[in-house]
Amino acid sequence: MGLFVETLVLADDYGLVEEIGQGKIDWANGFIQVVGYGVPPKGSSGPQAKLMARSAAKADAYRNAAEVINGVRVNSQTYVANYVTKSDEIRIVVEGFIRGARIIRVNQQRDGIIELTIELPLGGQAGLSNLLNRPEVTEYYDWDQPLHEGFLDVEGTSRYTGVIIDARNLKVKPALYPQVFDHEGYLLYASTMVNMARPGLTTIVAYARSLDAARKLPRLGSNPLFLLAESAIPTGGGEQTDLVLGVEAAKAFRRLPAEVIKNGAVVFLID
Repeated sequence: MGLFVETLVLADDYGLVEEIGQGKIDWANGFIQVVGYGVPPKGSSGPQAKLMARSAAKADAYRNAAEVINGVRVNSQTYVANYVTKSDEIRIVVEGFIRGARIIRVNQQRDGIIELTIELPLGGQAGLSNLLNRPEVTEYYDWDQPLHEGFLDVEGTSRYTGVIIDARNLKVKPALYPQVFDHEGYLLYASTMVNMARPGLTTIVAYARSLDAARKLPRLGSNPLFLLAESAIPTGGGEQTDLVLGVEAAKAFRRLPAEVIKNGAVVFLID
């Protein structure tokens, strides 16, 4: 679904950033940053000119944020834009989310132009993941639900504190709600299994482009399990976001402690 111009780049610390328009989605750390620019009106000067340029930069950042958020991949078939075009109510919810953005940086250039950067969370109580789980949003969009949900060992038999799934070379794209299945199609991991209200949760999966970068992510704890994905689930016209584990990898995944699943201590390695 090629609606948006996007680029995957390597971040300095943790791995994967997706650039869309005048913004970026940091899939490892769970936030969106967007830049806006404002020019002082002709003939203005002093503090008033700066204030007016800042106001224009903020409005520009909001407009750019709408473009970036519309380009956020929700799952293999859906972008946020698909929700927004479904209903005016959803559009208003998303607009409110954008206007709640935090201003993190304001720079004034020599020619008086103001560069203003805002930040929006992907996760947490005020984040995009939670916003899209609200009833007034989900009632407008029917997701394809899996037929079976795999059994998870509630007690867990391992001492692993997280799991890294290597999906490199599978052409997987980052998304808010990716899923993991076993080779028979049973669901092993999805947003419904994660405590979305947990303090500090960003997204149900973090993404990185190297094993070293993945291991630095705090969500994994000190002893993450490493698994190799068998394949990605193909889509009809969409983009691949969901993974399939082979027999042994699925068995290992099922032995993870329940806290690993509930806390979203999951990282995908992708290209």
